[in-house]
Amino acid sequence: MYKKKNIKLNTCSKKAIVVMILFCICCLSSHAQGMKNHLNKKLTAKVGAVYEETPDDNPCAGSEIYLSLFFDKKQVKVSEIEILTCGKESVYEIGNYNWELLYNKEISIDFIPEQTKGTYAEYLSLELRDKKLIACITHLNGKVVEYVFKEEK
Repeated sequence: MYKKKNIKLNTCSKKAIVVMILFCICCLSSHAQGMKNHLNKKLTAKVGAVYEETPDDNPCAGSEIYLSLFFDKKQVKVSEIEILTCGKESVYEIGNYNWELLYNKEISIDFIPEQTKGTYAEYLSLELRDKKLIACITHLNGKVVEYVFKEEK
């Protein structure tokens, strides 16, 4: 009788270990899946706008500023796009940086401070929330604003 209990405990222990391993694999798999939907796609978010008063009717007096991200498996290409109200577009390439999805769903990017200084990427932090890529940017006035990146078609 003593041996039967021991065998049952060993079987239960083995089952528990198998279940634990399967659970860990599922968690790691879902963690890796998080960014899969955003890889190799151009993602943009409107992060600013500038409007100037002019004495005449100038169709180019204002602009909207977008932050653009393009993730591949190892690097993210970061750019700022300025679109004037008259339709002219300027692209400022900030740089290519290594990135990593952390277990808390934050995205760590190895920015080079000299390259991001004076851009919207300077105070940028990213996270995945409900399968959406969310940016938190601290503006010059100290206010933190959240932006949702959308896939550009």
